[in-house]
Amino acid sequence: MNKNEKIWNRRFVLLFITNLLVLAAFYASIPIIPVYCGEIGITGSKVGIVLTAMSVATILFRPVAGYLLDNFNRYTVYIIFLALFCLSFPAFIAFPLFGALIIVRLYMGAVYSVCGSATMTLASDVLPPQKITQGINRFAFTISIGMALGPFVGIQVQNNMSSKASFWTVFAISVAALICVLGARVKYPKVKRKKFSIKESIYRPALPFMFNMMFLMIPYGAVIAYSSILAQIKNLTSYLPYFYICLVVGMLVSKLSTQKMIDGGRHKILVYASLVILILTMTSYLFLTTGVHMLIAGFFFGLGYGILQPLFQSFVTGTTPAPQRGLANATYLLSYDIGIGIGSLLMGCLQEAIGLSNGFALTAIAYVIGGIIYIFYVDRYYNKQKSEYIKNSEIKAAAN
Repeated sequence: MNKNEKIWNRRFVLLFITNLLVLAAFYASIPIIPVYCGEIGITGSKVGIVLTAMSVATILFRPVAGYLLDNFNRYTVYIIFLALFCLSFPAFIAFPLFGALIIVRLYMGAVYSVCGSATMTLASDVLPPQKITQGINRFAFTISIGMALGPFVGIQVQNNMSSKASFWTVFAISVAALICVLGARVKYPKVKRKKFSIKESIYRPALPFMFNMMFLMIPYGAVIAYSSILAQIKNLTSYLPYFYICLVVGMLVSKLSTQKMIDGGRHKILVYASLVILILTMTSYLFLTTGVHMLIAGFFFGLGYGILQPLFQSFVTGTTPAPQRGLANATYLLSYDIGIGIGSLLMGCLQEAIGLSNGFALTAIAYVIGGIIYIFYVDRYYNKQKSEYIKNSEIKAAAN
């Protein structure tokens, strides 16, 4: 291994850890908030509004995030916004009022929109061109693990100590992420800035992937936000931390068992298999009465998303030229913002109307819609984009 390879490997590892910590901090707050809201007298649909406020801000600010990452020093931008992101967690403790929490969530959404787009972009920039697709597929696994590990940590602290202790713990995790990224020291040349344009603030080639993944993230938003409430209703609170452990285990199993298929380009069969698993898992919530059932659901939930999330991220990054990856990632990650926001808001309403078990099962319809979109359009679209990307890369390499 030469000196340059050692440098990018070190930076890649530090960015990998950073992204894992940032996502763990962010997703740890999602199940904490409904319980915390109940403790301070905020209940019902108001909880859904607090949760969804962040998604609204993130959706609105994502285009700005893409512009900042493609027109300024990406590394510097990330450090600034990650520092701002850290401050959002103590703010929950400082302002325990309905209106104030909405403002905190709006602020959190704006700064997270940059953080969520930046690490994936930085990671792709430090990878050698020939290893981008495989590297990003592995890097995207931080999304799956962070989304599962974060809630486990948050819920454990909340159950054994308090909601305030949970927010301080999440704050510490986010500070650790900031320390890690400071050690990466990613260097960029000066960037020729363009004027901000709303028309150019969306990377259109990423829209089909974004739209498809948006539907697939709706049930995830529902489960992550309301599993703690469901566990209380079913008297299964003692099983809840292990639900998230099973979620992580499912994701690890999916990664270890499907990586060769992903590297071999066998995407279609993996998408089909994961959708079948997830549809059956969500439908099973209709009959959930035991802790064992909850743990099994967590495992298969993790198994499905451990395949889908890295796969779709590699679709985007593996078909986008380097100068536009910031904008492409910002566009694609709107799927998480919108999908999780819809799932959280939807369950806030369904909780009162038909109950959480029925509501969870109903969200399986989103998988069916997402599957139809993939089968009839996105699979063919990805193959076309990939061919064009390889062709353009070969032409550029020959010219140089």
